[in-house]
Order: sequence, then structure tokens, then C-alpha cells
Amino acid sequence: EDNLEFCKHDINNKILLYQTAWNDWLPSTQYRYDGFLRGLQIMYLEGIHDMTFYLGEDETNEVAATTIGLVNIAAFLAQSMKETIKYDSCDENNWDVNSDGKYPISNACGQLKQSYQDYTCPNGTEHFQCEVDPNMEMEASTHAQWYGAPGPLFCGPKSKYPYTGFWDYEFECDFPWKDPPEYCGDYVGQKAGRHDRSGMVKNGSGRMDVEGC
Repeated sequence: EDNLEFCKHDINNKILLYQTAWNDWLPSTQYRYDGFLRGLQIMYLEGIHDMTFYLGEDETNEVAATTIGLVNIAAFLAQSMKETIKYDSCDENNWDVNSDGKYPISNACGQLKQSYQDYTCPNGTEHFQCEVDPNMEMEASTHAQWYGAPGPLFCGPKSKYPYTGFWDYEFECDFPWKDPPEYCGDYVGQKAGRHDRSGMVKNGSGRMDVEGC
């Protein structure tokens, strides 16, 4: 931890960065050193089931142990950067367009023709699985930030959302100069786009709803 603490400033300001829509790199608002350290401590000291984060603790040579630990941390951060940090997102973005060039809201159930609710854990880890709750309602906390970007993914029962339509990224909704002013209302900082529920739109696997997703 001493080695990491010494690098705290650089980790926050040179590593945990995200890429803006204008290709600038800024300190992440979602991923910071303190949260990273807390997560690392949990995975190193407690882990999940019999899996822990390896920091070279069984090495007798202190230098070798430190090197192994830092290399594993670097590999973890590199993978995290590829998957989430560079997008400043901790939830999946709605990014998969269908054959009509639209962003289905039902992408919450799976993108690239996947079905998330049908995922299962490998043999021996079935106890990590959760039963699908068709009545669950939940909304992601993060989303893409480009102009007109789709809002956060969400799930809910068919009784509330019989079908969910698509995200119209071309819709203009930000008119602060009007009297009274008009603003987009799906998420903070939104400049364009809206949920279009005027018709049924399928995602890659044919889903048109968000039940149990």
C-alpha cells in the first residue's frame, strides 16, 4: 500500500482518466484512487468465494513480491481502462444499433445478440447466480455522454413497459433561448435525443421489452 500511496496523485491524474467526446482526457468522475484502494483491499484480504487478488504474498523475496503485485495491478487497471474507465462509466452504455440503424431500448436485455438473463455461472459457482425477477425495476447510473447519446439502460415488467421503442438521437430538445426555456429531461447534461415509444423496435436478439433484463 505504501507504494500505491506514494503514486496516489499520478494514479488519480495520469491513469484514472476518461476520454471526452472532444477527445480530451480528464480525471474520471467515477473511478478515483480511494475507491480503487478499498476495492483492492477487499479482493486481496477477503476475496469472493476462494478467489482473491494476487499480490505476490507467497514470494519470499520482497522485491519480487512487490514487482509481481504492481504488475498484476497494472494489468487490472489496463483491462479496466479498456472496459470502463476511458468511458467514465460503471454501467453498460446503449451502443448496439439494430439493422435499421436504431438504438433499441431493449438493448438492456442484451447487446450483440446476447441474452443477459440467460447467463449462467460455470459448474461449482452456481451459487453466485440470482433468479430472474420479472418485476424488478432498475435504472443504470451512467451512460454515454456524446451529443444526443442514449440515456441510461433500465429494466421493468411488461405490465409497465409492454414494448420500449428506441432512442432517437437526432431529436432536438435543448432550447434555452426560448421563453420559457426548454430543456431535455432524460439525464443531466443532455443536449439532444429522446425515448421514442411510438412503435415496437427489436434488439439484436429480437427483444422488444425490458422485463427481467
